[in-house]
Amino acid sequence: MKFGFSTFFFNKKPIREVIEEMISHNMQTIELSLEIPDMEAIDEDLVARMTSLREDGIGLSIHAPFLEVNSGSNHQEIRRFSRKRTRMAVDTAYEIGCNPVVLHPGYTFWMGKIEDVTERARAYFVRDLKETVSYARKRNVKIALEQVPMPFFFFYDLPQFRNLRQAIPDLGMTLDIGHAYLTKRTKGIDDPEGAIIEDLKEIGVEYVSHVHLHNNKGKRDDHLLDGNINIRRIMRFLEEEGYTGKVIVESHETEHLGIPVVLEKLKELLS
Repeated sequence: MKFGFSTFFFNKKPIREVIEEMISHNMQTIELSLEIPDMEAIDEDLVARMTSLREDGIGLSIHAPFLEVNSGSNHQEIRRFSRKRTRMAVDTAYEIGCNPVVLHPGYTFWMGKIEDVTERARAYFVRDLKETVSYARKRNVKIALEQVPMPFFFFYDLPQFRNLRQAIPDLGMTLDIGHAYLTKRTKGIDDPEGAIIEDLKEIGVEYVSHVHLHNNKGKRDDHLLDGNINIRRIMRFLEEEGYTGKVIVESHETEHLGIPVVLEKLKELLS
């Protein structure tokens, strides 16, 4: 496995400084966030720098914009904007030569309230996701859908991936450990780590394209390394099942405490 950090969790420095700081600490992989403000800094020079890092053996992935996009919206204008932002992420990944592109699912706040509106929104999401995966495949870019721990999203709990994969065979998954744990805790499951592992057995670890690693106490999406998750147990299972891909640490502590402190915390969690 290759461990690294996401630029999304560094907001006090320009993205170029953040990337160079990561490299100075021998990061094996970097996830480039295409959210504001990072997205505004993407230019030819940054693309060239990221390409050179990839050529030097640094693993690279991209997180598509997610804060103001929704491919499950009932408004065509929002879906059109969301599709444009996602394709921009795919094009950037193609230009740099990195994989995968992490994508958040669409959503509707009518989930569980108005069935026909919910199903129409779900259909929009699946249709757009199919088109995105097809667009990316032609550019040799992999889409890895991330589960989000709020039930109005169309990929909220890990077992939902099976139906999505059946509809879109080339779709990969970003396993977000913190999100998966929070969902299981919200459902009142006593052994959330065990439930996550059983879900992964059912899905097949070969379909896990990417991993996001962070911790919480089962009540909110804290995005820290301190928490109640037995991360070692889940990571050991992934290793035993042959996962060799990227693991992106998504913790606010990376900026507040500094990369060396977080690396020590990570070592403790995994040892």
